[in-house]
Amino acid sequence: MSKVKLTISISDDVAAYLRSTPSVSSTVAEAVEAYRARELEKELEEAYREDATEAEQLNGEWASADAEVDR
Repeated sequence: MSKVKLTISISDDVAAYLRSTPSVSSTVAEAVEAYRARELEKELEEAYREDATEAEQLNGEWASADAEVDR
């Protein structure tokens, strides 16, 4: 995996915390990965919510077909 060096601006207290960690780069990378995961989870949740009405409608249309299947 290639790496890129970035220059960022952060508050003094965050900088102090990062300097106290064993590896600033890995701490920042882990934090960004966690942030990305939360953002993706929020996007998926919103998409599911937006599609819920259509899913209910389709379920209503096909519910009678399910009733005819022998189990």
